[in-house]
Amino acid sequence: MKKLILLVLLIGVFSCSEREVKVPRVAMQGAEEVSNHSIIWMFYGVNGRLDVNEKNRISSTNWFFNVDKHLKLYEVIPETNRLLIKHNKKSPHNTEPMNNYFTYVNSLNNHLSFYQFDSIRYKLLDKTKILKPQGDTILVNINSSTLHLPDDKEGIMIQPVFDGEMNFQEYLEIKALFNKVIKPKNLSTTEYILKNN
Repeated sequence: MKKLILLVLLIGVFSCSEREVKVPRVAMQGAEEVSNHSIIWMFYGVNGRLDVNEKNRISSTNWFFNVDKHLKLYEVIPETNRLLIKHNKKSPHNTEPMNNYFTYVNSLNNHLSFYQFDSIRYKLLDKTKILKPQGDTILVNINSSTLHLPDDKEGIMIQPVFDGEMNFQEYLEIKALFNKVIKPKNLSTTEYILKNN
């Protein structure tokens, strides 16, 4: 009887330690095959906060960021920036450039897909800071309920400014919309993420 109780307790302990990441489902085409990769996990933790597992990362590989769709941008972006600094460090093992991808499920074909984000620079800003557009740049403030794009986007640069409270699912949905309605030459490669003090 004691062995049975011990066995039940061990099964309970090990089954509770399994965690899962619910990646976003987005209607966006992306890469479906990338070789030579390692995975970074960003979990929605028990306490509702970000929990990162980067034990499997290898600097000389492409990195897949498996980000739980419930996590807020103000949590995800600082960790992403920290890891990108590590990935971009020069090393004798890095003979060719490796890329960084966010993973998601393409809802158009139900395949796991990869969104490459190497060209994007993320900058965190305090919500009280006022951004001033420069030249032909238009600031587009984005939160989970509104997105207003100018009708005539030709000849202007659109500067995305995301609400840090937006979750990762909403962020990738906006990125999918951008892919449909904005030419890459009209979209800034810097993305601002607003956060509270």
